[in-house]
Amino acid sequence: MSKGKYYFSKSLEKGLNILTLFNRDVPVLTQSEIAKILGLNMTSTYRYINTLVELGYLEKNAKTKEIRPALLSLALCTNLMGATDHLKMIKEIVDRIHRENNISIDVAFVLDDALVRIYHREAEETLTYRLPDVSKNCLHNTALGKAYLSSLSDERLAEKIAPMVLAERTEKTITDKVRLLKEIRATRARQFSMCTEEYLPGLLAIGAPLYDPVSGEGVGAISFDFSVLQQNPSEIMATYGDMIRETARTLSQLIPEEEGRRSR
Repeated sequence: MSKGKYYFSKSLEKGLNILTLFNRDVPVLTQSEIAKILGLNMTSTYRYINTLVELGYLEKNAKTKEIRPALLSLALCTNLMGATDHLKMIKEIVDRIHRENNISIDVAFVLDDALVRIYHREAEETLTYRLPDVSKNCLHNTALGKAYLSSLSDERLAEKIAPMVLAERTEKTITDKVRLLKEIRATRARQFSMCTEEYLPGLLAIGAPLYDPVSGEGVGAISFDFSVLQQNPSEIMATYGDMIRETARTLSQLIPEEEGRRSR
């Protein structure tokens, strides 16, 4: 037996195999389904699942017993992505645009109803808002979120919006689902979103969706962020509409296939 085989951890292998079962098409599984797919007995499967739940990589619904990846899994994926050349190239493009235009830029992936920011550059001597690393319930009130929603098919868009609670963050936040659908259709038509003080008073943002380069499905978005003291929505759309669309197309080609499939 080689030294590598001697130190091989079967338990770690099985734990990682469980995590790799989840993807865009299979976001939720039960213990029995996991056991059947991997050919494990129920006792061992329970032990592996419970360990991953306790560590924060999986979450288990107490009522339905359904199991899905937790945010720590996405954080792990994002951190691993940070060690690859893909994110380095994304950063280089964002840094260049930031340097040439002195604008604040956010790049984020979407997991269920959460935006997970992977990179941020802040404009110098300006008042803008920095998105938290993980932001929930903000697909309807941010340029990033609305851009992502515009990438979905009509069927998936309806499924995504149906359970959403449209939290009112400012007096300009869209809280009516019919109005939100209308806004998403307008976003889809022009290929970029606009957010006018809907997430935070004084914050204007324009965004465009990012697509998985293999499946063509939306996985996130990029936004340019401004203060109302500097710009108005019409000026932003006229000046940055083409730029945000082209930047999103370029970044989409740099998204690793596996990262795109893990994002939702």
